[in-house]
Amino acid sequence: MLRKSLAALCTALLFSAASLVNASAQTTALPALHTEGNRIKNSAGTNVTLKGVSVIAPEQNDVCTDCNNKSINDLIDMTVSNGWNSKVLRLLVTEAIGKDLNAYDATYIKPYVDHAVAKGLYVIIDLHLVRNYGDAAGAVPQADVKGFWDFIAPRYANNPNVLFEVFNEPIAPDNWATWKSYIQPVVNSIRSVASNVILMGSPSWSTRLNGALTDPITGGNIAYVYHLYPNQGPATAANLDPKFGTASATLPVVLTEFGWDPSPSADQVTAGTTSGWGLPLRQYLDARPQIGWIGWIFDNFWAPVWFDKNWNLLSGEYQGAFMRDWLAGAPATSPCSSHLARGATVTASSTYDATSGAPKAVDGSCADSGRWMSAVGDTAPVLTVDLGTYKDVSQVDVYSGYGYPNVATGTVLTAFKVEGHTSAGWVQLGSYTANTRALVSTVVTSAAIDQIRLTITDPSSITPDIARVYEVAAH
Repeated sequence: MLRKSLAALCTALLFSAASLVNASAQTTALPALHTEGNRIKNSAGTNVTLKGVSVIAPEQNDVCTDCNNKSINDLIDMTVSNGWNSKVLRLLVTEAIGKDLNAYDATYIKPYVDHAVAKGLYVIIDLHLVRNYGDAAGAVPQADVKGFWDFIAPRYANNPNVLFEVFNEPIAPDNWATWKSYIQPVVNSIRSVASNVILMGSPSWSTRLNGALTDPITGGNIAYVYHLYPNQGPATAANLDPKFGTASATLPVVLTEFGWDPSPSADQVTAGTTSGWGLPLRQYLDARPQIGWIGWIFDNFWAPVWFDKNWNLLSGEYQGAFMRDWLAGAPATSPCSSHLARGATVTASSTYDATSGAPKAVDGSCADSGRWMSAVGDTAPVLTVDLGTYKDVSQVDVYSGYGYPNVATGTVLTAFKVEGHTSAGWVQLGSYTANTRALVSTVVTSAAIDQIRLTITDPSSITPDIARVYEVAAH
């Protein structure tokens, strides 16, 4: 769904190294894509798994007044440099309806398609509507969508780098037959001039692609879109197979949006963590190469953000570093298990028993057996992590409670502060009261630190009143 910080909340795509040349070296047209069975293939007949990122809509790139804004071309450059390995750009078109399309294309589409092609990228032109469809009041009439594609499709019909996403998120009516009757004439019109792969959304925010199993859109070269966020449930096969996984055995399927947000300000749709939702989703998709995916969103403003407002990459339970590593093909690891404080020297004011000593707080385990727990009667426990040397830490994640990620009510740290030791002494990094979250992420803006300290003033809200800490993870 469309996720935008402040204005609204709602992937360049990565192809396997076997099917694509290095983006930095590729400056000519890429092999045209087509669908065959349940796969997208290139002109050589090689299976292609679409993977990558979306960027903010060009016409809304200056909305944030306190962001360090970058041009869209700069963002495109970033997606293929500094460890990123994106191969396709999802370019959003959010305000074209009712506009002079010739001027709109010249300003907001063509310059970025050209730049992305010069970088060796495939480009999805995404008509990024999040609206009801049809003739009801407030809905998008079919004529508006058809008019857009009647203008755009002929202009990019001969560009093998370009794919068309015809309607980002139709909402209602939530009926596949009604949707097909609305969108089929649009597809027919596109097919009269262009054979580019079409990415096909569906009702209810593009979550009804199963309708195509019995009544597919006709016209050929069509892949079906699904949009996935944590509010739809856990990233398990039992949950995801009925949504789109089973369909991917028959249909070409691409997740053109998914994302999660561990911040306290996260909305109910996107609230989730890397270790609890993103990691199992990656494991699910890695095992199903027929399903393409495009992460939402390579930005510092639209949410869930991957960077802070000064373009520092967010790590830990945020998406940024995890998505970069995924695109690069790095091994899948939980931020709970791989971090700067792993194996550091730890001291605690008390310990519950011999199996829950202070070193458990940095052992890389978010299992219940990997917790430090304070002693009964220690009403203000303190845990200190010695990193050994000064390190540039940008974030500290504190995991607490019982049964992570689905923690038992009342078992998390209720009130505590996080401090860092700099060359000038201890500084407060974050302070929390009435906490109910199993994961608390603290962004670090101070100088390099060599120690991290938790001072806990309310260990939990149940009996026994003890601190239960899985991990203090530094990133």
